[in-house]
Amino acid sequence: MLKWLVLFCLIWQTNLFAQDTLKIYKWEHALTMHRDSVFAIDASQLKWETIPTELYEFKQLRFLNISKNKLTELPLDLGVFKQLKVLDATKNKITNSPIVICQLPALRKLHLARNHISSLPACIGFLSELTFLDIWDNPIAELPEDLLKLQNLKAVDMRSIMLSPGFQSKWQERMPQVTWYFDAPCHCVD
Repeated sequence: MLKWLVLFCLIWQTNLFAQDTLKIYKWEHALTMHRDSVFAIDASQLKWETIPTELYEFKQLRFLNISKNKLTELPLDLGVFKQLKVLDATKNKITNSPIVICQLPALRKLHLARNHISSLPACIGFLSELTFLDIWDNPIAELPEDLLKLQNLKAVDMRSIMLSPGFQSKWQERMPQVTWYFDAPCHCVD
């Protein structure tokens, strides 16, 4: 009986961990696959200036890496990825507040580092599953108040942004459950 119980626990544990592991397909390989069988795509470093329409056919995506491209915006069409948990759009040329993120209710990790984003949309407060926000090296001077609604948020990376001591202490005090990553504060006006 004990052998069966141990075997059952091993099988259950293996299945539990297998659900968290996704095979990440490079873009070229993903295009050869059945669209509903692809859950993770790495489309980084492809020099995309716009996102190809074929990407939107992969409606089951949980992970999408579009980093190191030449995107100037995150189009509203990305909203089709209702199950997306991780979006990496690091190191692009995004300038506008990426409002499409508010259409991604399952999002847990959002990487927007090294872009030209000056503000985040207020609707970020709708991302109740968000645990990690990476906005490192963007010219962001203020955060939306709706960030306070994110009860699951664990970490925010705002390094390489010139921020005053008042800004840093304000957010650390208002969201003590969050680990804030800041560079040394600047001696600029609050």
